[in-house]
Amino acid sequence: MRIKNIVQTSIGFAAVLVFCSLFAVGARAASLSSYIAYTQATGSFSVLGSSESDEASPDALIPGKAPGRDTQSDKKIVYLTFDDGPSENTDAILSILKQNHIHATFFVSGMYPQYRHLIKKAYDEGNTIGLHTETHKYDIYRSEDTYFNDLNQIAQIVKSEIGFVPAYVRFPGGSSNTVSRNYAQGIMGRLAAELNKRGYQYYDWNADSTDAAHSEDAVDDLVKHATACNDNNVVLLCHDAPGKGTTVQALQRIIDNYRSRGYTFRGISRNSYAPHQPIAN
Repeated sequence: MRIKNIVQTSIGFAAVLVFCSLFAVGARAASLSSYIAYTQATGSFSVLGSSESDEASPDALIPGKAPGRDTQSDKKIVYLTFDDGPSENTDAILSILKQNHIHATFFVSGMYPQYRHLIKKAYDEGNTIGLHTETHKYDIYRSEDTYFNDLNQIAQIVKSEIGFVPAYVRFPGGSSNTVSRNYAQGIMGRLAAELNKRGYQYYDWNADSTDAAHSEDAVDDLVKHATACNDNNVVLLCHDAPGKGTTVQALQRIIDNYRSRGYTFRGISRNSYAPHQPIAN
């Protein structure tokens, strides 16, 4: 009888070991499957379990889970956004933001590699980093492949600076641009849908400083246009590219104007309002 009990106990223990092993293998397979889906979206690989994980940041790309909301909140918030940098103007903008204890969002490009280190500086100071374009050439709209090749290039540049790929994107020219018609009919609608599928959100704007129109607009004009919006959530288009020195000069006045009207300033986050303009191509 004693021998029979020992045999039964041994068999039971072995069964538990087998079950635990199968569970561990299954969990690892599920983790690997999720990771493969992620790397296919970002075009990058790292060691599973690495302490430098992309998922560590709430701003990181999560395949299939696009951030953003299509309605404004009831709080008065200005989202200052700067496109086309970093450049020689970015550091001055960062200084103004820091002096005012506020944050903004930088939709960055790869056009000026000598200033690439400012991506990390902006992020380390609490600002949000988004993806704009590596080249800012409108022929990226020839096809879905050419667009996403360009996006993936700037995504990897940003990842090399801050450790992850952000989920926030701004199209060159905005989603309502018509220049893309010169390259492919209907491309913007297809790209907008595909971005969301991949876990990105694109951000247009509902306020425009108009600094894209000319290299050096008059400061008074920039302030007038930039502060014309009365929406609860203001997503303001500005640029920190070369030749935008008057944008730097206008920035403090823009901040003061909105503050006097009860607004606060934030960088874009996963729950921020994402304005979408009517797609024209």
